[in-house]
Amino acid sequence: MPRRYRSEYLKLAELPFIVEIGEGPRKKVREVLEKLELSNAIMLTGKSSYEAAGQKIQERISDYLINTFFVTKASMEEVRTVEFSISYEDVDSIVGVGGGKVLDIGKVLASELSVPFISIPTVASHDGIASPVASFKEGGKPLSISTRPPTAVLADLVILRYSPIRFLRSGYGDLISNITAVRDWKLARDKMDEEYNDIAASIAVMPANLMLSQAENLDLKQPSHLEMLIRGLILSGVAISIVGSSRPASGAEHKFSHALDYLGYGDATHGEQVGIGTIIMEYLHEKHYGEGSWERIKLSLEKIQAPTTAKELSLTKEQVVEALIYAKRIRKKRYTILEDTNPDKDEFELILTKTGIC
Repeated sequence: MPRRYRSEYLKLAELPFIVEIGEGPRKKVREVLEKLELSNAIMLTGKSSYEAAGQKIQERISDYLINTFFVTKASMEEVRTVEFSISYEDVDSIVGVGGGKVLDIGKVLASELSVPFISIPTVASHDGIASPVASFKEGGKPLSISTRPPTAVLADLVILRYSPIRFLRSGYGDLISNITAVRDWKLARDKMDEEYNDIAASIAVMPANLMLSQAENLDLKQPSHLEMLIRGLILSGVAISIVGSSRPASGAEHKFSHALDYLGYGDATHGEQVGIGTIIMEYLHEKHYGEGSWERIKLSLEKIQAPTTAKELSLTKEQVVEALIYAKRIRKKRYTILEDTNPDKDEFELILTKTGIC
C-alpha cells in the first residue's frame, strides 16, 4: 500500500538566504545588512562573545545598530526582557554574536518580530547555529521551540578556531548523532509508515559519515577540518528546515540526552550527551538489524578526546540506566530503536558494560 502524505507535510522550506564559511565572514556583516536593505538592527551577544568578536562587529555596523543586549540565559523571560526594551523601536533585524544561548534567543525574538536574523556563532557545539529550533530551559527542564531559521549564517573560522576545544568536540558529537537519528527515521518509515524525505536524510547523514571517515586524523582546530564540522552542522539545520521537523537530526540518542536534562543528572554539554547516546543506540541497531558499528562511533569520539564513558560526564551507571528507561517516556510519538526493541533494565546494563560506557 503506498504511503499517504499529509497535506501539511507538502510545503515550501524556509532556508538561510546567505551562508558564508571561512576566514573573514565576520567582516561582511555590514555588507549583509546592506544587501538585505536593513538599517535598524539590534545585536545580541554574551560577555565572552563580545570580547572575542562582538565588540569589533558592533563598531563595524555602529550606524546600523539601535542597541546591543547581553544575553545571560536561554529562556522566554530573556526574550520578553529584550522585547520590552525595544518596544518603541522600529527594529528590522537582529544580529546574534555568540554561542547557543545567544543564537537561540535571537531566533525566537526574530521569529516573534518577523524580522531577519543574522547568526554569527562564536562556538560550534551543536547544529543550532542554523536550525529552525531553539532550546531553552524553563523550570530546569528542557524546552524546544520552533522558529524560523536564520536568514544569514556567517561562520568565521578565525573566531571558531579559538573557541574552547570542548565545544568543538561537542559539535562533533551532535553531528555524528545524525547517523542514529536517520536510522531511527528509516525505522519509523518502515514500521510506522511515517513520512520520510531521503534528500533531508542524506543532507543530515552524509557530513556525519564524512567526519566519521576522517576521525583517525581529525584535528578540529585545523581550518579544513573545522570547516568540515561547521558545514556539517549547518547542513544539519538545513535538513531540519526542509522537513519542518528535527527528525533528520534527533532520534533515540536525543531522547537519552533530554532524559538526563529532565532528571538533572551530570554536567555535560548537549553534544557530549548525544555522543554517548549515539554509541548506545548504534549498538541496538547493530544488534537487532545488523546495521552500523558502535565501535567505530566510540573510536571516533575517543580520537578527538570527546567523552565516551559515564564517569567523564559525572554520571553513575544507575543514573545512565535510569535516563535510558526514562527516555522511552519522552516524545512517545517519535518512533525510535527504543520503541522498536523496548530494551529493559538488564539489557541496558549489559549494553553499558559491553560498550565500556560504565
